[in-house]
Formats: sequence, C-alpha cells, structure tokens
Amino acid sequence: MEEQEKAPRGVKAMAIVRWALVVLSAVVALWSWSPYVLGQHGDHGAATAKTKYQCPMHPQIVADSPGECPICHMALQPIQVAPPAPSPTPSQSAAPAPSSSASAAPPASAHAGHAMPPAMPSASAHAGHAMPASSIAPGTVPPGTTPITISFDRLQSIGVRTSLAEERDGAGVLRVTATVSAPEQGVAEVHVRTPGFVERISVRETGIRVGGGQEMVGIYSPEIFQAQTELLAAKAFGETGVRAVDAARTKLELLGMSPAAIESVITSGKPMRVISVSAPAGGYVSKKNVALGSYVTPEMTLYEIVDLSRVYVVADVYARDVAAVRVGSEGSFLPQQGDPVTAKVDLIYPQMGAEARTTRVRMQVKNAKLALRPGQYGYVEFTRDARKIVVVPRDAVVDTGRVAYVFVDGGEGRFTPKVVALGSEIGDTLEVLAGVTAGERIVSGATFLIDSESRLQASLAQTTGSAPPSACDADFDRLKFPEKYGECQRCEKQHAGMGSMVDDCKKAITKPWR
Repeated sequence: MEEQEKAPRGVKAMAIVRWALVVLSAVVALWSWSPYVLGQHGDHGAATAKTKYQCPMHPQIVADSPGECPICHMALQPIQVAPPAPSPTPSQSAAPAPSSSASAAPPASAHAGHAMPPAMPSASAHAGHAMPASSIAPGTVPPGTTPITISFDRLQSIGVRTSLAEERDGAGVLRVTATVSAPEQGVAEVHVRTPGFVERISVRETGIRVGGGQEMVGIYSPEIFQAQTELLAAKAFGETGVRAVDAARTKLELLGMSPAAIESVITSGKPMRVISVSAPAGGYVSKKNVALGSYVTPEMTLYEIVDLSRVYVVADVYARDVAAVRVGSEGSFLPQQGDPVTAKVDLIYPQMGAEARTTRVRMQVKNAKLALRPGQYGYVEFTRDARKIVVVPRDAVVDTGRVAYVFVDGGEGRFTPKVVALGSEIGDTLEVLAGVTAGERIVSGATFLIDSESRLQASLAQTTGSAPPSACDADFDRLKFPEKYGECQRCEKQHAGMGSMVDDCKKAITKPWR
C-alpha cells in the first residue's frame, strides 16, 4: 500500500484566509443593508427624519443647510421634510436629497400648488409664485419683479413718463353706478282661499294701476256656494238659528267673501254664483297668471302687485370705497333722465358681489309721481370727509389682481417696483394708503414696458440661478459704499414683510449712499 502524499506547505494558512474573507464579506453586506432594514422596522422615523431650509418667498428654493435665498436674499426658514415612502429595493431608496444650489427650476409638478395670477401681457414664469395681496407688505418688491436700470436713450425711445405722488385734500365726491328697484315690502299677491273656476276677469293686463279692494277676478267656488246655502238655511230658523247664522257668516268671511257681499246674500235670500276676488293693496300689476275659465287653487298666484310710491336706489360701491359711506350718509341720485333726487343710506348690505367685488348700498326714495321706475340706471354721488391723501395717476399702477404696485424712479434710469395699498378712485387718480409717500417720482407712462422689462430680468435671473438685484441696488452704490450697502441688505432681511419699517431702517443710514 502506497504511502499517502503530504499536503503542500501553506494550504492550511490559505484556507484560514479564505474563510476570513467570506466572513468579512458577510459583515459588509449586513452593514450596507442595515439602514433599509431599520427604515422598514421601528426606526424609520428616526432614520429618515430631516430638517431642511426653504425660502418663505420662493418655495422652490430648498437647501440642506441654513443660508439665504439666491433670488430675494431672505433668510431660509427651517422646515420638516416628511419621511419618504418605503421603497422595494435599495437602489430606489437611495434617491439623492435636494442640494443647497436648488436655484434651478423645479419640475413641473412642484408648481402644481401655486396658482398663477390673472393673465397679463407682462407675466413671466416667475409670476406663478405671486403671493396673495393680503400677505405682501406695502413698500416691498412684488414677487416676480426686480429693480432695473435702463439707459437714457432707451427711456426716450419707449416714451417713459414720470409723475410725482401728490398730497391732496381728500374732500371730494364719490361717484358710483346705481339702479332703481322695487321695494320688497311693497309687493302683494292675489290668491283665492278655496278652489274654483274663473268666470270673470276684471284686470286683463300687467302694468296698470289698481287700488286696494278693487276686483281682479270673479270665481265660482262650489265650497263658497254651499256655505251661502247654509247661511240662508240658518236664517230661515229665525231666532233659534242665530248662532248658526253667525257661524255661517264667519265661514264665508274666512273663505274670502266680503261682508258687503254676505249682507247682499242675506237681503236677497239667494246665493251668489260668482264671488269677487279683490286686490289686497294698491299698486301696479307686475305679474298676471290667470285666464278665463281656468281652475285656480289657493297655492296659485293670480296677480302680483307692486307699490311704487317708494322705491330703492341701490348703488354698487367698490370695496376700497365702502369706508367712505355709512348708514345715514346723504347721497344724490342722478338718473339718466329726470331731476336729481337726494336721499339717505338706510342699509349697507353685508355681502359682497363675487364678480364685480362691490358692496350694495341702499337708499329709499319717495316716488309719488312715478318719476323713478324699477330698472332705471344712473349714478349716486356721496360727499367725502375732508382729509389729506396721497394720489398717483391711474396709469401708474400695475394691478395683477393679487397685488398692485408702482415703479419708483430712483434717478439715472433706475426703477424699483413697490407694492402699494390702494384706496378710493378719484377721477383719473387712485388714492395710495401705503407703499409710497408724497413727493416720490413714479412711472406714469409706458408703465407696461417697464413692468415687462422688470419681469423679464427677474425670470432670466431665476432661470440662470443668479440672484437679481435687491431694492438696495436702486439707492446704494455697492462699490463706493460697501458698508452702507451691507447695512441696507440687513434692513431688508431683518424687517422683511414689515412694510414701512424697511424704509425707516434705510433712512437711518447716514448719507451719502452714492
């Protein structure tokens, strides 16, 4: 028997190394899978919960660390990101998080929650992030726009004109449209109290005037005819039928028969075939719903009568002007034809029209001679209280429906858009409640072209990822006065959204700025 061959030297060492590599590979595999396993069991919230930072003005700007928005330079605010849904494979669960350079345009689905403002020729893609007017402080740069600088030659070529925001005496006249309507309390309807057949029509058309108690139609009602027969039968019993007579008389009155007609039946001793149905009040017949021979019931409206001795004058007042009108305010109604009529406001309706965004204001006017007719159109003039106001030309205001703003001329071709709060409309001017002050020069001609250029530059800045110039660029020279420019930037960051506090902070910076 041959001697067994001995194993070469080092075989045992290689086996140990091989098993060590196998064990090490298993450990690495388990370590790489542990986040996914933990994410599926119990520790999911702790493993995936993250804090990110988002611009409150531009929600598409999201970063992993604190900083400032590259568009508006506002400080990014911390937000809690919802944990992602569990993924079936490790490769799907390893999707990269948004980076701090998130100034590139987000996917289309990210804009689904941002409503676009009303269509305007100057609107850009950036306008889709406009905030509601109530949340944008006056004096700030409106979203979707940016301060711009235009050369002198180009200003002349496009015909830019400027005007001063003026302080005026607010006492004046508020003129609004109005219509005449019939009063609700002056409407009466004609009904029968028991079914019957129309055998006589006294009022055959609408538009005519009738008096209270005047006969409208004559009807034959079997129930009324039977009640008359009962009345005559009770009367035949003499004194023993007194109670029965009274009961029969009351029944006929409740069925709509007049006391005079009942007395006529008792006197004649014969029941009446046709009973008159009279008007409950005087006025003009506005509706007729009866024909000869028709069968009528109590729920049917035979006629509608309107008393026009008093009418309503209802004015439509814009929301910004409602404060100038109060209950008891005296107004003058100027119809298209006829003499002016003076009356006082007796009601301001609590609701606002959804389409025209106006509030109805009512006045009651005496109309004995029918000088005013429902549906008539005209104007109402209210006298305003004396006060000092700031006004700008109507053409100077850009109103997107969500926000209104003007372009302030900073000199040397620099124009800064500023949000304004508007008040009443006075002739060809608009009252400015906040946003600009008297003496500031604003663009009043070719405003549309300036707005288009501002929106275009803001859109290009967003697309390229570069930050558009802030409002400080319009007043401060960052090269000559970098420290003061930095102070202006801090004012905008610290008082963002606080209206006039931004301007007050800037005014505290010592001049010169340029």
